[in-house]
Amino acid sequence: MTAFTATTAIIGSERLLELATERTGLTDFGDLPFRESIDVLLWALRHESGNPPQRVAQVAENLVVPALVKRLRLVEDRKRHPEIAAQEVKAPIVITGLPRTGSTHLQALLATRPGARSPLEWEMRLPSPPPEAATAATDPRIAEVQRAIDARAGAAQLQAIHPYGARRPEQCLGLIDWGFVNQTYLAYQRIPTYYEWYLNADQRLVYEHHKRFLQHLQFRNPGEWVLKWPKHLFGLDALLEVYPDARIVWTHRDPGKVIPSSVSFVGTLRAMNSPLFDPKRFGAEWSALEEMGLRRGLSARGRVDDDRFLDIHYNDLTANPVAEVTRIYEHFGIQVDEETVRRVRDFADDNPQGKHGAHQYTPEQFGFEPERIRRRFAAYTERFGIEPDRPRPAKKAR
Repeated sequence: MTAFTATTAIIGSERLLELATERTGLTDFGDLPFRESIDVLLWALRHESGNPPQRVAQVAENLVVPALVKRLRLVEDRKRHPEIAAQEVKAPIVITGLPRTGSTHLQALLATRPGARSPLEWEMRLPSPPPEAATAATDPRIAEVQRAIDARAGAAQLQAIHPYGARRPEQCLGLIDWGFVNQTYLAYQRIPTYYEWYLNADQRLVYEHHKRFLQHLQFRNPGEWVLKWPKHLFGLDALLEVYPDARIVWTHRDPGKVIPSSVSFVGTLRAMNSPLFDPKRFGAEWSALEEMGLRRGLSARGRVDDDRFLDIHYNDLTANPVAEVTRIYEHFGIQVDEETVRRVRDFADDNPQGKHGAHQYTPEQFGFEPERIRRRFAAYTERFGIEPDRPRPAKKAR
């Protein structure tokens, strides 16, 4: 890894910690290590991102300080309510696989079951004080987060690619960002040193942060967890160590569709934030990251009893979401009643693909030829019998 001067990085990180303390009046950042992550990030932003110094300071503050504020408040809540640490996170259903494989939609479908619980965007952004079941739909933080989402630059464009909102279930990134081993930094900026550091980071520490956040959320609003994040592939061993009873749902889709779509989505974020954005160079960079994550996940899967996993294909999910949700729950021994079926069907009908507009891109923008991608991922597609996307069936009248 490129050497970096600790003194230079520490000066920046100290100021960021001071800003978080000023905003909260709190000083205890907890016992889990996190400082090295910030130091490497700051070095990479200064020396590799292509941003001028003033912009580096702004980027660093925007990326780091909100998560430090969240960290301070999570630690304080845990001290005020020691019962949080006693919470047991039992047998979560964890959806993973390459991105753009229908996992966002699947998480939302599974979360409609009575008793299911998925982390919502508002409670991951503003988790303190711990959310309560009685006010889960009326907490004033919901409106605050929704206003921030609506005000975000490029909100309509991003909504068409990845539907999100304050009340929607969201992926696990918001559960681990306060540990600063965070793949999102790589999406926003070209920072090779942090990229290399991230690939070698301690994933066990990532999932200790993850578990503590889930304990916090279920303290006053319990439920049966349905979780989702494609980047769980990078730390599948660690995830299963922290959650030995986790039930893994692995989503699959034609890589000829997945890779260009993923690169286009993340490339939208990179283009908004980085002065060094080059579509084809970025396409090579991000497709390699996705391939590496897939290989790590498959390697970890090879070391675990394959019965821990259930494979779901995008074509099957889009053709019959009720059947696939039923198959998942029944596979894991969870009863599916008529109310669950109704909720799943209603959500699927109310949230068709393209509800917020079409994701506009071409593979060629990023230097891709779909058939070459398919050859690159041939061993994966053959192993799981992955087929090209089938035309979506016409919607039936209800």
